[in-house]
Amino acid sequence: MKKYNDQTFTTGWRLPLVGAALLALSACGGGDGEPGNPGDPGGEPAMDIQSLKVEFMDIGLTDGVATVKYRVTNQDDKVVVGIPSATFIAAQLVPEGFTGAGNASTWQHFTAETCASTCPGTYTDLKTGIYTYSFSAPLDGMNGQTLQPGATQRLVIKLGGDKLADGTALPITNAHKDWQSGGEPAYSRDIVAIDTCNSCHNNLAFHGGKYNQVETCVTCHNSSKVSNPANVFAPMVHGKHLTGFPKPISDCETCHKADDKLADNQNWHTVPTMEACGSCHTAINFPVGEGHPAQPNNANCVACHNPDWTANVHSGGDNEAVLASVKADIVSASLSGTTVNVGVKLSNPQTGEVYGSADTLAFISDLRVYANWGGSMDYTTRSARSIRLQSTAPESGADGVYTYAISGLTIPAGTEADTGTLALQGRLCALDGKLTACAEGIETVVMKSSHSFFNATALTATGRRTVVTNDTCGSCHGIQQLNFHGARNDLEGQCQVCHNHNMQADATAANPAHTTADFKQLIHALHRGKFAGFETLNYPGDIGNCAQCHAKGDNGVLTVALPLSSAVQPMALNDGSFTSPTAAVCSSCHESDSAKNHMTQQGGVFAGSKADASAGTESCATCHGQGGFVDVLKVHPIK
Repeated sequence: MKKYNDQTFTTGWRLPLVGAALLALSACGGGDGEPGNPGDPGGEPAMDIQSLKVEFMDIGLTDGVATVKYRVTNQDDKVVVGIPSATFIAAQLVPEGFTGAGNASTWQHFTAETCASTCPGTYTDLKTGIYTYSFSAPLDGMNGQTLQPGATQRLVIKLGGDKLADGTALPITNAHKDWQSGGEPAYSRDIVAIDTCNSCHNNLAFHGGKYNQVETCVTCHNSSKVSNPANVFAPMVHGKHLTGFPKPISDCETCHKADDKLADNQNWHTVPTMEACGSCHTAINFPVGEGHPAQPNNANCVACHNPDWTANVHSGGDNEAVLASVKADIVSASLSGTTVNVGVKLSNPQTGEVYGSADTLAFISDLRVYANWGGSMDYTTRSARSIRLQSTAPESGADGVYTYAISGLTIPAGTEADTGTLALQGRLCALDGKLTACAEGIETVVMKSSHSFFNATALTATGRRTVVTNDTCGSCHGIQQLNFHGARNDLEGQCQVCHNHNMQADATAANPAHTTADFKQLIHALHRGKFAGFETLNYPGDIGNCAQCHAKGDNGVLTVALPLSSAVQPMALNDGSFTSPTAAVCSSCHESDSAKNHMTQQGGVFAGSKADASAGTESCATCHGQGGFVDVLKVHPIK
């Protein structure tokens, strides 16, 4: 083991200042001396460290040994001195085809060296927020790998998870630098961004939370480091998503998003290989010819699976073309007693063509409009009234706008000034990416559902409050790609038209909140694996991160904040009792006896009368409201 030099692991910033003062005093007693080389700039030391930033200053090879010089600062660009440990990982990337015709570019692992109380190489703290490290030996030959001239090199630095000498905790940080002897790398393998992963997983971190960047993972999860081929990064990630994935597994662009910041973001369809493709197409054995013509290597993959074909079959390109040719709009609405008259227009937004009424269009498989009333009270009835336009002649029509009547709305006396919601859903018949007449065996494509608000005389811009959005749900499920009851995918506003407080919970259940189809209770129970039939659902993120699903309201505050909207109604139980609104929502997750007792002490009502559950006795917002001592926005791990 190499020893630390004199400056290594002197922690805290005050000691270097004392040392500097002593040096200055000693200089006053002697001659002027010769001026030394100017040092690297330091900076004001950090007193508060919420995050660490690493700036690579110099990197290269000295006699074959990789060396690095870097600067560490906090979130305010104040230098961090005295970091007591670090891990350094070295790997190289060999280009596409280097290991065999058709093979993808491949990372090759050299070594990982950790400095803590001891150090394999030479670690130096320059006391200015700048550090240096030299690996223990030349990279060439490490882990049996040959250092390739001209290859892209990667150095990863892992910091944090420990404390400075004064007790300041250091957050875990992964930083990487890709480089090449003599200049910038000529090629890369930047395929997936960690931000894409974290759109579902929040904050992915593995191996005790030490590693939280894709660029770190691939330096070790490659065939030169792991013994099991299933643990190579691409097959490993594909395999882990085969079960429980919240979107169709064939939609590669869920993770492989088009991103100009990633030079190789299209690699998923431009470089097909047995290793990557076989990790999803698990019934295929390429070498022996099971499920696919025998193929011993990757040399001929692209001959059949060209980039355009591969992209098309994995991204629903044909379906997107069909959907882009039909737009269904609700353009008017007005009440006549308990009937809402709805104007619908069908058109081709690409060409401007205006279609006829739905019942005259052979390519319409299904087109429905639902209506419910009472936006300020989360709706008056359990099930919305609906009409099927493909089998209903319109009441009237002009200029492509056709009017339909949806009768039987429940509009209690005194609510005439309230608002209602119209929800539209449908399916189109398609063949080879084009609209076609519906017939047996013809594929149907689900349209994106939508909703509109209306009052007694017209459509309105506002109505029932928005709690979640299609974008927030889409961060995992895809934007309106999660279809229920055949073709309903507007999770923002359509589902709540029926899944409302008029649904009833099972009063005999251990936790009734896990049994009702009221949207707010249902969604919490589903994502916790508590709803019957969904016990194996494995939520990929932090279940306490309410911002994963909840949107911000018009006031800019997350809709999970207390107090709840006055529109939120008590939860109905099937024995005629009710649970007060906040208690019903919070007890879906906080379901212990002590939590329920606390809620009851603060005015919550469990299985009481409707009058008691609606009386507004809950004082939860006193402590848990915005700015409160235990504000829900602060005590939940909201990111």
